[in-house]
Amino acid sequence: MYVAVTDFSEDQAEAFDRIAEVLRSAGVDIDESVASPRTAAGQGAVAVIGKAGSGKTMLLARLADALTDAGVETISGDYESRRRKDRRTLAILAPTNKAASVLRTRGVPATTIHRILYTPLYDPEYERIAEWLVGNADRPEIEALTDTALDRAFAFFQQAKSVPGALAVAGLKGSDFILGWKRREDPLDIGFIDEASMLDKKQFEDLEEIFPTLLLFGDPAQLAPVNQSGSMVFDDLPEPRKLTLHRVHRQDLDNPILDLAHALADENLTFEGFERMIEDISAKDDRVILAPRVEAEMMARSPVLVWRNATRIRLIHAFRAAFDAPP
Repeated sequence: MYVAVTDFSEDQAEAFDRIAEVLRSAGVDIDESVASPRTAAGQGAVAVIGKAGSGKTMLLARLADALTDAGVETISGDYESRRRKDRRTLAILAPTNKAASVLRTRGVPATTIHRILYTPLYDPEYERIAEWLVGNADRPEIEALTDTALDRAFAFFQQAKSVPGALAVAGLKGSDFILGWKRREDPLDIGFIDEASMLDKKQFEDLEEIFPTLLLFGDPAQLAPVNQSGSMVFDDLPEPRKLTLHRVHRQDLDNPILDLAHALADENLTFEGFERMIEDISAKDDRVILAPRVEAEMMARSPVLVWRNATRIRLIHAFRAAFDAPP
């Protein structure tokens, strides 16, 4: 598969190449778009870490596309075919429905962790429809459904790739075709976990049990789960297993505000050094103004960057007083 490196920043390209090596060791070569039959061995957990806007979701989506091109089947948790056990599979997961929905709106076929840990038991009669929809069986004849209903189910599945959705379009209720749920016992293959900052230790251990190769995508700037004592599951991974995206890309390039924000992440930056940076940038770019005092009217239209939290609080109080704004 050819991936245009110009679409990636330097740190994204490095992360992509490192993950490609991990996947190659697991038997999937995304550069050559080939996959070997699955074995019991995996590559363990690897984390892609970066703040909001650093390109984690784009990287996840590109990797998912590359795995699809290599013949890896994406599973959703709605239905799993009884195909051969050595087939290569990918599950893209998020801790919550909302997080999974955000990925789906971007064209990434994500589902929740719960939907993968617990699998539905289908009524054998309607499982024949599911096998037909996923391409493993001929079109069935179902006494309770007309040909028109099956046509609707097929058309829906071509668009949404959801077996329960297709059966619902055919006129069935969930209780008609799902007999119950069971906890997954058989391991899967490759797992991508978005919003991994939300994971607690127990969830992470459950995922490690079923995914021999596990990629975590998380934001270290988010709050850790309440029962994690301020740490996140990827904090304990060895450093070579953590790939960091340093640069925020969600804004326009050549953005002096972002340049200053990235500089503030440097623990060795002093106030004097930061002040010199502002002086240099303000002399070159009129989007940054170095001023001894803040004008209230400009504060309503432009962000103000200050060094001390106490200064920030005083400015907010002064702004509210100037414009009679509520606290």
